[in-house]
Amino acid sequence: MPDVDPMFSRQLLSAQLQAARKKAGYSQMDVQRETKWSLSKVMRLESGRVKISTTDLRALVSYYNLSKEDSDKLFQAADGARLQPWWYEYRSLLSEGFQSYLGYEASAAVIRNFEALFIPGLLQTEGYARALLQQSVVPEKDELLDLRMKRQERMLDESSETELRFLIDEAALRRVVGHPEVMEAQLDHLESANSLDHVSVGVVPFERGLYPLLRSPYVIFEFPKAEQERVVYLENPDGSVILNNKAIVGVQRSVEDYLEAFWEVENEYAKTISEWRRGDTAG
Repeated sequence: MPDVDPMFSRQLLSAQLQAARKKAGYSQMDVQRETKWSLSKVMRLESGRVKISTTDLRALVSYYNLSKEDSDKLFQAADGARLQPWWYEYRSLLSEGFQSYLGYEASAAVIRNFEALFIPGLLQTEGYARALLQQSVVPEKDELLDLRMKRQERMLDESSETELRFLIDEAALRRVVGHPEVMEAQLDHLESANSLDHVSVGVVPFERGLYPLLRSPYVIFEFPKAEQERVVYLENPDGSVILNNKAIVGVQRSVEDYLEAFWEVENEYAKTISEWRRGDTAG
């Protein structure tokens, strides 16, 4: 099973605390009256904005009269939430949204990533990533490059238990980032990654024309346990949005829409990176 990132554990604990209270038939006001805590404390604990102490968690478990199985799940999530994530030293560089993203990435059993314009971050060579970052406005370029390479080392390691499935539009492979030698090394790296048992790299050729959700890069996170809902991460020109089926605001598509589109493109439109390179050479 993949590592569970502390931030993901906090989100899981938050959802479990709310579910346990509702299952017991209590409101947040009921909890406030029983525990003599402030209402704001109850709300902060359930939202994950503050860490819950073992003493406070025991009080809630007792009040909700939880089974041993349910209480064990809460204590396990609480223990995980108290740890420091592997990327902790980079926290000052990262937005709250991207910290959540890294939590999902570290905790997922399956990651499906579609990119239309650039090579996915987990597949970028150091030369390609450096050339991209040089065009960005962020000041901490070296630190962010180091973070990206460490993410890749973790996720592409042969011992990784996370299945990685990538779809890349041909446009991303044709666009020269850096210089031609950088791109040649990048294409070699994609083939090397595709040879790993837990990695699949597909390319959607220009010749296949239009296909579902062509315009929007997205990442789908699927987690080990059935009760953990899939999450979709969308990166838009005006910022990033994380979606799940219980909290979709102002978005017409559901998580399942993105998953179905990925499956359709993967099975009906894409070639492997090796097939695409052979065809390109032959042409």
